[in-house]
Amino acid sequence: MYKWQRIKALHAQGVGIRQIARDVGVSRNTVRKYLKEAGPPQFKAREYTKELDKFLEEIKVMLAKGYIGTRIYKELKDKGYQGSLASVHRYLRSIKAEDNAAKLATTRVETGPGWQMQYDWKVWTLPVDGKPVKIYLHEVVLSFSRMKFYTFSLSITTADVIRVLIEAIDFFGGYAPELVIDNGKQMVITHQKDGIVRYNDEFLKFCGLYGIEPCPCANYRARTKGKVERPFYYVQEHLLRGLEVGNLNEFAVKLSEFQEAYNKRPHSTLGRPPEEMFAEEKGCLVKIPAVEPALLHHKEPRKVSNDGYISHDGNLYPVPMRYCLRRVWVENIYGRRLKVYDEEGALLAEFDLDLKKQTARPLHPEHETINRQYQEKKLKLRSALVEKFTSAFGEDGQRYLEGLRDKNGANLYWHLAEILSYQEIYTPEDIIAAIKECLKIGSYHKNSVKRLLERKEIAPLSCACDPASVNMPPGKIKRDLSCYALKESEVAAVS
Repeated sequence: MYKWQRIKALHAQGVGIRQIARDVGVSRNTVRKYLKEAGPPQFKAREYTKELDKFLEEIKVMLAKGYIGTRIYKELKDKGYQGSLASVHRYLRSIKAEDNAAKLATTRVETGPGWQMQYDWKVWTLPVDGKPVKIYLHEVVLSFSRMKFYTFSLSITTADVIRVLIEAIDFFGGYAPELVIDNGKQMVITHQKDGIVRYNDEFLKFCGLYGIEPCPCANYRARTKGKVERPFYYVQEHLLRGLEVGNLNEFAVKLSEFQEAYNKRPHSTLGRPPEEMFAEEKGCLVKIPAVEPALLHHKEPRKVSNDGYISHDGNLYPVPMRYCLRRVWVENIYGRRLKVYDEEGALLAEFDLDLKKQTARPLHPEHETINRQYQEKKLKLRSALVEKFTSAFGEDGQRYLEGLRDKNGANLYWHLAEILSYQEIYTPEDIIAAIKECLKIGSYHKNSVKRLLERKEIAPLSCACDPASVNMPPGKIKRDLSCYALKESEVAAVS
């Protein structure tokens, strides 16, 4: 190339052919040849026949059978091949490169308005309050306008996928009849090479209720749904990477703001914002049908414990006490919230699910009210008991009450109730007399009063002796038994 350029330059300067040949170091014929050619000289490699060319058809047959390189080389040697194993491997690599290029060849498809939508999700580890939390970022995009809907979940079940699609349809105000999806088990059970697909029953029921035709992409060919795949990279680099939040509600707000800004940003392929193109597509979307929510949202039964709690993933959540030992239904929303319904479908309670195991039983809101009512009732009953005791036994009863309070503390009201019950057997005067004796000896116990009443005929005990500790047989009880006397007619009947 240098000599050709030099010859052209010298000739342009008016140098003769003989002088050019001497300066460049080539023959005069070579100079004349280069001057006649308009372009630079073209050098062609020598063509020769390869030893392997005679066996190309046999190699194709063996590749179809799945033979590896060493097996092909062995078979070719038996057929008279004289070349090396490296030549066989080199040829196989060239075939593989051609096949890969053919597989990667992609034809861009643009759909009409209201024709197709695509759905997929991405897994990401998000730092929440300093701790890593695994989230699933969901995206639904309309293929024509590139209008996008984003949400996230902490679980990835068929119920989560259906809920995402329902929320996206509500967000768009309609839907496209064709839905391009991946081959996740939440939607597709099996997808054979011949194109036969077996769908998840719950997902298929959702598609049937809405009249949607699911279109799973080919196995290991995610570019089939490239309109939903590519934006994940943008979300990852412009939102998720380096993001730390204090709680999941904060992330939900940031994701919503990102979605709004993304839909207003001009699309790199279309050159127009998705919101602007969505205005053209919205009228072409299928209207949302009236579907019974119970047919779409999965609920599970739970039995309420006798203290008003239900268990979910090892954690406890309170429900109204009137449902104790009864069955309720729970609905897990994205692994983030839990809704509780009664048998008629009425919402009873709603909770943010705990991200980790509870360390203590949560307080039941009704327990505090019930406990307060119980305490108020208990105080009222105790006050009534004290008032009844002092009114029945006068000043002596009041003094004895104060002594009981000092000596017995929490058992005070039990002693009062027991002493008041003695009125069913003894007269108030006898009980007051026994209380006075107890005050003299400083004994504050219901048994002291009881034993003094039982031993009324015995002389008062000395101060050094506690009647509660004396183990003596009770004396004869003197009381009026006339109420038990039989009438003359009853005596005659008995006899």
